[in-house]
Amino acid sequence: MVAPSLLFCFVPLMLQNVAFQTRPTTCAFTDNNIPRSRSPTTAVAAAASSISSNNPNVDLLPDIREAVMEAGGEQAWTEATQILSDFFASSEEDAELCLADAYRWKAYVKASDMMKLRQNPVIPDAAKVREALVWLQEGPLEMNDRQLRSCIREYPSIYLVEPKESYRKVMGSAPRNYRDAGILKELIEDDPNILQVTYNCDGEGCQSVCGSCWVARESRLPSSPIF
Repeated sequence: MVAPSLLFCFVPLMLQNVAFQTRPTTCAFTDNNIPRSRSPTTAVAAAASSISSNNPNVDLLPDIREAVMEAGGEQAWTEATQILSDFFASSEEDAELCLADAYRWKAYVKASDMMKLRQNPVIPDAAKVREALVWLQEGPLEMNDRQLRSCIREYPSIYLVEPKESYRKVMGSAPRNYRDAGILKELIEDDPNILQVTYNCDGEGCQSVCGSCWVARESRLPSSPIF
């Protein structure tokens, strides 16, 4: 174990070379513009050399890539990876971790052989990934780079997989005083998970989906939002 006094002396030197994250996230995007190959097989076959070593999911990438290749999704995976890594000026491996989370490949490779039969990972569609990014920025939510990057890092599946459809469901199920793009934008700023609250048992009856229900969520929101 390094003595506290010695560690304190090394901190300034360490900070010159290491980008620390202030919160644990599923995806490990960094601001480093890391050079990357444009080869169509890079995202599936290359080693994860640029990933931050403190991300617990790094070791899953070889298995994820292999599973994607076996499913015939190498080309689509590579294209989607490139779009996401370019969008954030980050490494391809970082983008892969977000895609693996969003499209359930991480859960698939972590599952036992028996549980794999119950998993349904999806090959990402590069065009839809790009469409999602564009809609989130230019659509009614008008998310800036900071917001979008933060939301995707924390909730990849919500913000990469058909966010436009999720928005439609949210606006259709939300109590009337929250059915406004401006109000929803403010709610997302406070809690990005709000974009998956697409059910309202007040009028439809309880379906035991409290995590996605407005009745459960509304009790934690201001009764008369002012924006």
